[in-house]
Order: sequence, then C-alpha cells, then structure tokens
Amino acid sequence: MLNKLSLMLSLAALLAAPILVFGQGQDPLKLYPENYKVIVENDRVRVLDFKLRKGAKENPHMHPAHVVYVLTGFKIRFTFPDGKTAIRETKTGDVLYSEAVTHASENIGDTDAHGILVELKTAAAKQASAQKMPDKDLLTAVTFIRGKEGKEDELKRELLALTPPTRAESGNIAYDLYQSPMKKNEFMRIEVWRNPEALELHKATPHLKASFETRKKQGWTTEITTWNRVPEDTARDK
Repeated sequence: MLNKLSLMLSLAALLAAPILVFGQGQDPLKLYPENYKVIVENDRVRVLDFKLRKGAKENPHMHPAHVVYVLTGFKIRFTFPDGKTAIRETKTGDVLYSEAVTHASENIGDTDAHGILVELKTAAAKQASAQKMPDKDLLTAVTFIRGKEGKEDELKRELLALTPPTRAESGNIAYDLYQSPMKKNEFMRIEVWRNPEALELHKATPHLKASFETRKKQGWTTEITTWNRVPEDTARDK
C-alpha cells in the first residue's frame, strides 16, 4: 500500500500548472483546518491529508480536479449546489478521480474517513500560459455538433467524455461544451489551442477518432471552424 501511495504522490508532483487561487470561503483547508493538513504544495499540486470523523459534516466547499487515495474506507453523503445528493462508499486502497466540484459532505459511515487528496492545478496553468502567448500563435476552434431530436442526452454524454483526455493534451488551453437552450440537440464546443499544429495533433488522437466514428454511426453532424484572436492594439497602431 505504501509503495502504491508513494508512486501516486511522485507522479502527482510532476504534473505541471501554476498556483490555483480558491474562491473566498471555498477552500476546505481554510474552512476546516482540523480536517485537512498540507503534505506538499507547489506550483503544480497541493497534496492534503484529510480526515472526516464519523458523523461529522462540512459545509459547501470547492475542490479543483483531484485524485484521492483512500487510507480508511468511508461512506460519505455529498450534497451539490443544485440540491442533489450522492453517496460514495469506498474501501481502503481505492484510488478515485474527480473533476472540479463544489459540495457539502457528511460522514454517514461507521468509520472515520481518512485519505490523501491530491489537487491538480493544470487548468489554471494553461489559462495563465495562454495569456502570456502572442495572439498570433493561438488558434480557437468553434465546433458545432447536431444530434437527433429526443436523443440529446446520448450526444451530450459522448461529447463530455472527450473533455478530460482533451484537456490533458499539452497543446490544449481551453475545451468547453455549450448546449443550445432552444434546440437541445445542438451543441457548440469552444476550443483554444497553442497553435494550429496542436489542433492537428488533437484530430489524430484515438479518443477523437473514436468519437467521430460514433458520430458517423449515429448520424450526428460536426462542423469545425477556426479563428485567430485579433490583438486589441490593432486599431491603435493604425
């Protein structure tokens, strides 16, 4: 178990990204210092030892994308901003991944919850990097996807499944999905890439190729348009 934990922490320490700034009142370390202890923090990750006593509760707080290594199995009820709840039950040695999330938590199990929480800072890094890059180097792709009416949830799941592996690509800066409020079967993806070459590499990835095969079989259509950002000082130069 210790070797597995050491390997996970070593790999996490190599992930690249700048320091993440938490919203006021959202950082669980500040809200519950008795539950969270910092083990390692740098410009790439924050590694926390966390404990939630049996029967204890935490008010709403935010975690960026993170990995959890479970030291003592637990059963926790999470409550999300929309009022929905979910129960997660784990056993010692489990390794869990989650995208960024805001939730309240309550330990409803028979044991104190204990684990190692590795918070990733990659999203913040890419945004900061993009702001420093020359406008001429960045490429924005706006993709329109249309599915069949009445089956928009199926298309949405397919498109959302692309988000984690695409954001993990070194050439990607942003990758966000939007759904039309009027025509639920129509989606728009806004992507920002470091350069045109990064987009071409993305098109060759197995996850995107597999998605296009699925879209073809389901009769979903995809239209990709590309755009260059216009420097704000262009008008002043003239």
